[in-house]
Parts: sequence; C-alpha cells; structure tokens
Amino acid sequence: MKITMVVYSHYSRDARVRRYAEALAEKNIIVDILCLKENYHPKESNIKLFYYPLPRRRYGKMWNIFEYIIFLIYSTLFLSLIYFFKRYKVIHVHNMPEFLVFSGVLPKIFGAKIILDMHDPMPELYMSKYHTPENSLMVKWLKWLEGLSLKFADHILTANEEFKKIFLSRHKIEADKISVILNCPDPKIFNPPASPAGRQPTTHNPQQFTLLYMGTVEKRFGLDVAVEAMPDLIKKIPHIRFIIIPKLENEGEYFKNLKIKIQSAPPAGGWRTKLKNYIQFLSPLPLEKIADQLRKTDVGIVLAQNGVFTESIFPVKLLEFIQMKIPVIASKTKSLVKYFDSSSIYYLKNNTSEDFTKAVIDLWKSVRLRKKLTINSLKYFNLHNWKVERRKYYNILKI
Repeated sequence: MKITMVVYSHYSRDARVRRYAEALAEKNIIVDILCLKENYHPKESNIKLFYYPLPRRRYGKMWNIFEYIIFLIYSTLFLSLIYFFKRYKVIHVHNMPEFLVFSGVLPKIFGAKIILDMHDPMPELYMSKYHTPENSLMVKWLKWLEGLSLKFADHILTANEEFKKIFLSRHKIEADKISVILNCPDPKIFNPPASPAGRQPTTHNPQQFTLLYMGTVEKRFGLDVAVEAMPDLIKKIPHIRFIIIPKLENEGEYFKNLKIKIQSAPPAGGWRTKLKNYIQFLSPLPLEKIADQLRKTDVGIVLAQNGVFTESIFPVKLLEFIQMKIPVIASKTKSLVKYFDSSSIYYLKNNTSEDFTKAVIDLWKSVRLRKKLTINSLKYFNLHNWKVERRKYYNILKI
C-alpha cells in the first residue's frame, strides 16, 4: 500500500503530520510527503520527503493567499505526474489551506481516495487574525471554499469535537464523514521523566527557572502578557528565563516588533536594558529537539486572546507540556475547560500581566502545586492517547 501526503509546513516540526506518517511506516506502508524544504531526513526508510523549493514567509494577507495558490499549483502538478508512477491508494491532504485538497483531482478520477485533514477552521482563523467580521465577503468566500473542499474529500479528519461541530453546523455533510483524531503526543518522541509523582522542575538546573512558549508568534496568542510581566518577575525571581520557540523563522510583523521591544533599551536605561538577557528566541526546532528543550523547562506557557478562533483550539503544544510532566499556565478557553479543570492547569483569570506574574510566582514558590497540576493533568492520557488515536486512523484506512 502506498500513501502520499500534501502539507504546507515543515515535516520535522509538524507533530500531527509526523504522527500519521510514522504510524503508517510502522505498518510497512510507503509514505511520500510533499512539504516545505528543510534540512531533515526521516529515520524511517519508507518515508520519503519531496520538498517544495520556495520558503514560507509571513508578509501579510495578500502574500499568504499568493503563497497558497502557488503551492496549490505546484502540488497539483506534482500529484498529477507522480501518481502514474506510484499509484497511491490514498491522498492525505492537510490544511491550511483546505483547498489544497483539489491537488488530488486527477488521482481521485483514477480511483485514489482523498482524506482532508482539517487542522484548523480557516474562516475563524482569518476573522481572529485580521479582525474581520463574520459577514464580510472574504469570510463568506472562505466558508464557501471550505464547503467545496469538504464535499470533494472522501473522508475528513479534524483535531477536536469543537471543530467538527463548526463544520457540521455550516455545511450539509453527514456526521460520519468527519472523524476526530486528537493531537496526542507520540511517546516515542515525547518520553517523560520516569518519576511517577511528576518531575521536580528545578532539579535540572537549580540556578534557573525556565518558562517556555512554543508555536506561532502572533498577537492572538497573547505573548505580550508574558513579556510585560517579565520586569516584575525578574525582580522577584532573578534566575528566571523565558524561552520562545517560533513555528517559522520569519513569523511576520508582530514577531519582529516583539523582538525589537525586548532587545532595544530606551536611552535612559531601565528594565528593557536587562530584559533581553532574560528572554531568548530560539530558531524553529524539529520535534526531537523540542523534546530536549522540554526536559529543561519548568513551566509551559499557552496563552490566547479571546476570539472566535482561539476559543475553539486545543493546542498540541499544551499536550506536549503535559506529556513531559510540565505544569502549564494557560488562558481559559472553551475547549480547554472541557478537558481540564483548575486542578490540572493554572488558568489566568483575566489574561493580564498581573495575573501572569502571580501565576509564575505561585508555581515558583510551590513544588507541591507544580506536582499537583502535573499529576492531575496527566489523567487526560488515561482516555486520550496516541495509541487510541492511531487505532482510529488505522481503522479509517482499513489497515
């Protein structure tokens, strides 16, 4: 059996895509993946990466649309040519954007089955990112395009029940056409410390207390709250460090402005002079190196501004923190509270820098609190884990 995937991201950093591909490789299935170019080679001999030659950049709305269209053209030509040599049984396409599903039109005509994996709902993301009302022409067009894409696919996967409800509420699709496969970390990569009681966060380096944010660096993910809290935190926890690992090397204007804010000191000095010594930006990392960084982390940060998109997301990074027995400070969203109460995650009450400061200090002072959050949050994996989710994927593919 041969399967191909199409994804507009870097394979080494895309946890959802890698879990699927490596699960298929375990079944001795040949997996070819068209993805963004990077210096990475899978260790599995039956996974082969085909690189799209152009880099991805965040230059704004029109640039994003242009990038998506060019990748759609490239992926359509790629699949149309390679299909006749490989004869894939399944074409597994990942959004964003969902209209990449049409790159599989020729293989579909010749009998290949098309799976569309909806990592995120694009209209909600667009509204959140560009502060656009739901009744705008662009959002209506995105919903229409989403509907066409969902109908074209033979089967649809998505990352949580909230997303499934969104898709069913606005499109005439049978509920059993959409399967939820949760973003559970692969324990082969994210293998936690052995301690059953939860790690004692400062044992790796008693001279440092490390906060970690990883993922997309955009305003909607509320990093300003954490950065603004740092001056007060530095005074109270002199050995604190805040590590930020972006998803892309070129994250866009917000990312650039945030770095300038941190790195540039005002003429008269002040706290910003020292701030750059306490906040470190790393380059984007493959999952293996992310796991290494997590082993040196004391508290995970998962923030979000209130919005139509952020209310429904269930970040994979949150689960990676929990899998590695790291207590989490998070903004309270509808999706998170469905699975985790305040005994499992330290929720911010008002999403302010004062709230964030209090949360960090509370966790820094109390090993007992850190252990309690860790132990309680780990209960999630009793019901939801990659072994269970992987079986769902196998069943859909009938393997």
